[in-house]
Amino acid sequence: MKTEYSIGLHHSIIGAIKGKKIVFAVLLSIIFHWQSAAQEPKVVLVTDSILPVHLEEVIVISSYNKALEHKSHHKPLSTLDEYLESSKKVNMIKRGAYAWEPVLNDMSSERLSVTIDGMRVFGACTDKMDPITSYVDVSNLSDVHVASGQQGAEQGATIGGAIDLRLEKSNFIPKGWVGSVETGGETNNEAQIIGGELNYSDEAFYIDTDIIYRKAENYTAGGGEEVAFSQFEKYNISANAGYKVSDDQQLLASFIYDEARDVGYPALPMDVSLARAFIGSISWKQSNFIGDLKNWETKLYANSITHIMDDSQRPDVPIRMDMPG
Repeated sequence: MKTEYSIGLHHSIIGAIKGKKIVFAVLLSIIFHWQSAAQEPKVVLVTDSILPVHLEEVIVISSYNKALEHKSHHKPLSTLDEYLESSKKVNMIKRGAYAWEPVLNDMSSERLSVTIDGMRVFGACTDKMDPITSYVDVSNLSDVHVASGQQGAEQGATIGGAIDLRLEKSNFIPKGWVGSVETGGETNNEAQIIGGELNYSDEAFYIDTDIIYRKAENYTAGGGEEVAFSQFEKYNISANAGYKVSDDQQLLASFIYDEARDVGYPALPMDVSLARAFIGSISWKQSNFIGDLKNWETKLYANSITHIMDDSQRPDVPIRMDMPG
């Protein structure tokens, strides 16, 4: 009994000693953790006063700013395709000297939203020989708004992005009558460009009219080689008008007529004998609409596209084809 008792007492003493060691170790770890936490330097988070702002790309074609008066008149030798090509987001598919197809994020027409002043227009050619950008001219436009990806959903459903071709308008700036004549030429493809505009604007009414004509023969590549079927002929007529009903109400109208004939595509087996477009709209703008709704615009628009492809001028074609659209 004594032996068993002493053994039992020994075990209880050892258990008590072990328990004290565990408590002592826990206290030491708590004290050490508290001292290490107290020695850590405090990190002060400073809020950046400069907030990130997303910038959207805008290609400026003309300006009414007096400081940029030398740039306000359109360059007759610069086509809309060349303006779009200057964008970092836009690439161009070139099938000839005319009607280049814009590409955003490696996506072309059917996956883009290409609009003219917010108006959705669709080409008539299944081979993409008449992109929407071919039915306007730089003389019609003030700038081009380019949005990549889903940022372009403002103008409609899109995957690759959106390109909005914004028409040039006097916007009730009192300038009276303003007119200009443009002419130019190129020696490479014997290009001839001539155009003119006549505008009137005051504080309550404005009307802008414009006409331009372009004609070019086959261009010559490096080494003096002539590229056959690269010619084109085109003219464009446009008009924009606005009437201020009140200080916050405006009635606007626009019309574009564009026609191209004898357009060659050296990269394709067919050419275009006729590409014609009628594009028109009437819109109502109101600064204060209902409650918190501001800058309301209701637009009614219509367009008609005629596109005729043929290979009648090609020398060696097994089967002649005529494809109206």
